[in-house]
Amino acid sequence: MSETTANEFRKKLKRYVDETISNHQILKVKRRNGENFIVVGEKDWHAIEETLYLNQFPDLVKSVHDAHREPLEKGTALEDLDW
Repeated sequence: MSETTANEFRKKLKRYVDETISNHQILKVKRRNGENFIVVGEKDWHAIEETLYLNQFPDLVKSVHDAHREPLEKGTALEDLDW
C-alpha cells in the first residue's frame, strides 16, 4: 500500500488516481485533521467485494483451501465433469 498526505493528493490527484488504477495498488491518504482514507480502482474494489462476499461462507472457503492442497493427479478432469 502506498501512502501520501492529503495535500500531496490534492496537488497530484490525476497522477495518484492513474497510478492506483494502472498498478492495482491501494493508496492511503493521511489527513492531519480527520480520518485517513483509501483510494482504490473500481475493478479492484469489485474484486475485494467479491472476496468479502465469498468469505461469508466458511464451508466454501474450507473447500477452496482443501482443493488447493490436493495434488492435481487426484482431481477430476474438466471433461469428466457432468455439467
